Amino acid sequence: MYLITVLASGGGGNFQALIDNQARGGYKVNLLIVDRGCGSVQRAVENKITYKLLDKSFYKDDYFTVINQAIPPDTDLIVLAGFMPIIPDWMCKEWHMKIINTHPSLLPKYGGKGMYGVKVQEAVMKNNEEYAGCTVHYVNEYIDGGDPILQKSIRVDYGETPWQLGGRIFREENRLLVEAIIILKERAHNV
Repeated sequence: MYLITVLASGGGGNFQALIDNQARGGYKVNLLIVDRGCGSVQRAVENKITYKLLDKSFYKDDYFTVINQAIPPDTDLIVLAGFMPIIPDWMCKEWHMKIINTHPSLLPKYGGKGMYGVKVQEAVMKNNEEYAGCTVHYVNEYIDGGDPILQKSIRVDYGETPWQLGGRIFREENRLLVEAIIILKERAHNV
């Protein structure tokens, strides 16, 4: 079984998509790690998935060491599902090509520090882009700088608000994340 550990900070929409598609995708969520009380915890409880709340303010400089130690050793992939803290270089190297993230833009456009949530769609619309979208990418030492695995573009509807555009993109992100994990699982089994 292909095992994934999920790191989350928010409501858990992407986490729920991962939960709902475990059987179809041939993977299993072995652990949820959150950095705060959030909706993802309730989803883990409802689906009988083990979770750990690791508060960054408690662990301070040792935070990512504690996270790294909490990840089960048989984990095949770490999935950042709305996880806000920035993964440090040493952890990116230790889990090279085994940490993925979602981003609500067509990277490399609208990525990097400060580009998250509705801010991305506000920038897309301010610049009169024809297309918006989302990316699933590997995590490396640069914020949103890892190689893309999959991208999905959608046409921008200027009759929508940035929030509405973001909602459409988020639904695509849920599907794209599951598809990316299936691709990576198949690659791992073909090596």
